[in-house]
Amino acid sequence: MSSAKYKNYDVCADCSAPDSNWVIVNRGLYICDECCSIHRSLGRHVSQIKSLSAEWCPITLNMVRTLHQANINTLWEHALNDNKNHKKKPTPKDPLPVKEDFIRAKHRQQLFILKSSDTREDLNQQLHSSVRTSNLETSLRILAQGADSNYYHPEKGNYPLHVAAKSGQLLQIELLLTYGADPRVIDNKGNTPATCAKLSGHKDIEERLNDNLYEVLDVLSVYVYGRKAEHKNGEHMVNFDLNDDSILDSDQQDAIKKMQQLPNYLFEDLILDVFDEIDRRETEKIWQNKNSQGHMSIPFLPVNPDLSSMKNQGRQKLAIYGPKEFKNFVTNILIEINRRTQPMNKIITKLKYDDDEPLYDHVASDEDYATPEQIAAMMARHSKPTNNLNDKEDSFKEKKISEEIMDSNKPNINHTLPNVPLFNGNAFESKSLDYEAKISKLISEIDILKKKVEEVSKENAELKCEMLRQKQPLVISNENESGDVKQHIRPVSMYETREGMKCDTIRNIQMGNLPLSEDVIRHTDLVTKCIQELWTNIRSSEACKAFVPGADKIKTAVVELTAIFPHSINDDVVKSALWSLNTNTTQLQLECACLEAGVERVRNCSFNMAKATKQLLTRF
Repeated sequence: MSSAKYKNYDVCADCSAPDSNWVIVNRGLYICDECCSIHRSLGRHVSQIKSLSAEWCPITLNMVRTLHQANINTLWEHALNDNKNHKKKPTPKDPLPVKEDFIRAKHRQQLFILKSSDTREDLNQQLHSSVRTSNLETSLRILAQGADSNYYHPEKGNYPLHVAAKSGQLLQIELLLTYGADPRVIDNKGNTPATCAKLSGHKDIEERLNDNLYEVLDVLSVYVYGRKAEHKNGEHMVNFDLNDDSILDSDQQDAIKKMQQLPNYLFEDLILDVFDEIDRRETEKIWQNKNSQGHMSIPFLPVNPDLSSMKNQGRQKLAIYGPKEFKNFVTNILIEINRRTQPMNKIITKLKYDDDEPLYDHVASDEDYATPEQIAAMMARHSKPTNNLNDKEDSFKEKKISEEIMDSNKPNINHTLPNVPLFNGNAFESKSLDYEAKISKLISEIDILKKKVEEVSKENAELKCEMLRQKQPLVISNENESGDVKQHIRPVSMYETREGMKCDTIRNIQMGNLPLSEDVIRHTDLVTKCIQELWTNIRSSEACKAFVPGADKIKTAVVELTAIFPHSINDDVVKSALWSLNTNTTQLQLECACLEAGVERVRNCSFNMAKATKQLLTRF
């Protein structure tokens, strides 16, 4: 749809010049020719520039006009008049360097934006609430302040796109897509945003979300063939003409074969670079046709500071291709996309490859291919205005393959292209995004469960303390033959967990009482079992290596048994038994550590320890 009839005559958002014929899509602003030249030099990762005289998606144009009418420029210049900034808005007559300095501060550094004291989590939840309304400027403010367009709400179980789709907010959908929202995300019911729109009866939103899935494919197809596929009919690739000389050319076949060696994530990076280059060439063409004032043009892709210098050089050298070579290059990419999405496609089999040279090093698995929807949806993340890109360098092998691919498409120019620059993300790995969404959902659920467990544990502890303060525990007194009295607190409930027994034991120790009989029996049984295990190993001459570990196990069991008794004990029998246990345990360790120790000494230590445990059991 042509947008010439929408030509805008409002003042420029950056310098107030009249007749602003360009638009910054991700800012919702109209700008003049001179300011446009500066924005184009910043790069698409900062400013997504579009001419009002170009072919526009009417929904995108309506979104920009709505933001413009809401005076959205006040968001980007909120703190402009603060004294600490020492910045003034330029006038139309100011020189280009003055305007450039202001535009970089306003749009790249975002010095004048309305700041927020809310946390990132608060902003994300505010975005969920905002996209259900028609307040487009509010959503843009939240996004500009740092909200994530792909935030999964743990309680609602969906993404902002789902909320906007259910609410029928088409312009909110467009804004979220502009800021990198992924149209393939799935909510807790397994529905995509397009499915939610369909179920809610919003057919226009469903169509827009489906069209966005194929934006990259459409741009490449229109550049080569002047048309795009009819996605409504289930056809997502433009049919190739097998008699096309550019396809059957031997040089192009070599380029395609080399392109096949790229893994999916590198091939995606190459496509995104080519997408940026197509956008630059189309905008430059409009720029040259309408601009006679000699304003600055953009001969190659601007430097992205988030990328390494090597990657930026590779992107810039895409401009070396002439129109014909670059068109052939894009054609080869479309052929390779077709092969990867449809591995049995006949186009590949009809190409004149050398039968003696194998095309593949291995049999392709299902993971080597992706659906057309997965390839086309790469633009969802790539269109985000501020990218956090990986700066790690490519491997030497990947760099070599990329150089050969570019060189094969332009054999008449003697140059060496560096590695294909990488973008963050891998749209070809279809399962990865689903797993990320599930992991994000599970992490959120785990956090919620942790909070609930902490609340329940705290409430349980408070109830126990309150119960102990308000109720007198039932004390059972037992008097044995010697006249000694043993007391212990009966459990509050008929069923008592191990944790509850431990708590009672600790409480009794703190009160200066002897431990519960159940605890003493349990720990003495453990000591006895360890002694029996050691004695079994002693009888076997081949089990001498188990002496020291066996003695260590006995020591651990004795320490645990001793720990349940208070420091001050009035019962002489208990004191004597504990002293005998600890003394003989120490002696046992020494005897077991000596390889020449006699079995008789170990047996005596074990016997004395067993005797001490029997005394404790008899006492309790």
